[in-house]
Amino acid sequence: MQITAIKPYPLKAARDIFVVKVETDEGIYGLGEGGCSSRELAEAEAVKHFSRFLIGMDPTRIEHIWQKCYRSNYHEGGRVLTGAISA
Repeated sequence: MQITAIKPYPLKAARDIFVVKVETDEGIYGLGEGGCSSRELAEAEAVKHFSRFLIGMDPTRIEHIWQKCYRSNYHEGGRVLTGAISA
């Protein structure tokens, strides 16, 4: 199984939320929620950055994916990046 698409959805509601949909080549998808209040658009851009190297990876290797995302930037961590990774 491989990741084929990662789609960020910053949503405005009673509370601003951030949802990510991860799709696979087997038709299975997962939804995740992350968030850093009022930073949803920045998190969406971070997810777009991550998707460049996550597409093609095995979605069951969660720890590996987390480490790849966390270490992919010069400035590790921070509220926006960790919010995007958590989704």
